[in-house]
Amino acid sequence: MLKNEILFWREKYYRGFLIIQNHDIHAGFGALLLYALNGIRKAINDDLIPVIDFNIDNCPHFYDASKGSAVWDYYFESLHHIDSVSIKLWIKAGLLKKSHVAYLSSQETMYLHHHDPLRLATFWAWDEPDDKKRWMDEKRKLGRLFVGEYVKPRFHIQKLVSDFKEAHFLEPYTIGIHIRGTDFAYASPTHIDEYVARINQLILNEKLEKYRIFVATDQHQYIKHFISLFGNKVIYLNAIRSSNHIAPFRNALDNNYKKGEDVLIDMLLLSECNHIIKSAAATGELALWFSKASTNTVTDFALQSEFYKKEYRHIQSTYFTLNIDSMNGLLLFAFKLKERVVRGFVSSFVGYWLYKKLRIVRTILKH
Repeated sequence: MLKNEILFWREKYYRGFLIIQNHDIHAGFGALLLYALNGIRKAINDDLIPVIDFNIDNCPHFYDASKGSAVWDYYFESLHHIDSVSIKLWIKAGLLKKSHVAYLSSQETMYLHHHDPLRLATFWAWDEPDDKKRWMDEKRKLGRLFVGEYVKPRFHIQKLVSDFKEAHFLEPYTIGIHIRGTDFAYASPTHIDEYVARINQLILNEKLEKYRIFVATDQHQYIKHFISLFGNKVIYLNAIRSSNHIAPFRNALDNNYKKGEDVLIDMLLLSECNHIIKSAAATGELALWFSKASTNTVTDFALQSEFYKKEYRHIQSTYFTLNIDSMNGLLLFAFKLKERVVRGFVSSFVGYWLYKKLRIVRTILKH
């Protein structure tokens, strides 16, 4: 490659590269997508070419050696054919200067994700807006813009989505719901009874007779509950799920690649539904970023949620907050205490390092 071609991308010359990495070991698939998008936004604003470098070291929950070294490329079309290895080789060959390459620190990444007023976000987090609906609408518009421009699911993912639709979206109206259980903890969760009430209201208001209910969830118990109420109207992906407080992506024994694929397919299927019922969790909102603005309506329980301004060690999983398995008081207390101890350990300097570096530690802690 010629020296003057290295910094040319999308019909424009840039002044360098921004390497985008994951600094959050607790990031699920939706959070990774947001980190990537905010990194892209930062790169474009700084006249830099974004290079997404999600790998075995910073994305151990999703890394699959059989799929290659670049985790982003498992699921999405590459932004270009440049990676961090190529950049290092160009520097070594004298085709590029080190000053042409920028990295985002952990602190910068967290600021871009949580506090930057111009950030892409699925929930307001620390900075609660006066008008929550207006804020969500503006962020949704921005999210659709960036997803449309920079995020294209790979063909095999799109094929799985179209095959599922053809086999299961058999009625003229599909209600899509995203309900998060397991370890969701940064905002007040929405109880399943509120989803059920909204579904029944929607069926009545829209005079629905021929419809399906597509359920996207990480919690086995929710699937069973919806089936008990709505029978064969309920459809869902054969995805990796959890029966307790441990999010599926944290299970070191499951297929790392499929963890991400399941979430992405759920997002894309939700985006195809006529009406989406969602909460403060990211997947439901991200589904709307993949949708065409005019194709679906929304019930957004996020507008009723409160962000928990607490350190990681002090937050509590939805599984326990809502007592999804109806445990007795003593047993529930014991499990809550265990979770708090584990969160405290993982929040410590040594615990965080061990958790990030060693799969056996993640397996033992089951967190």
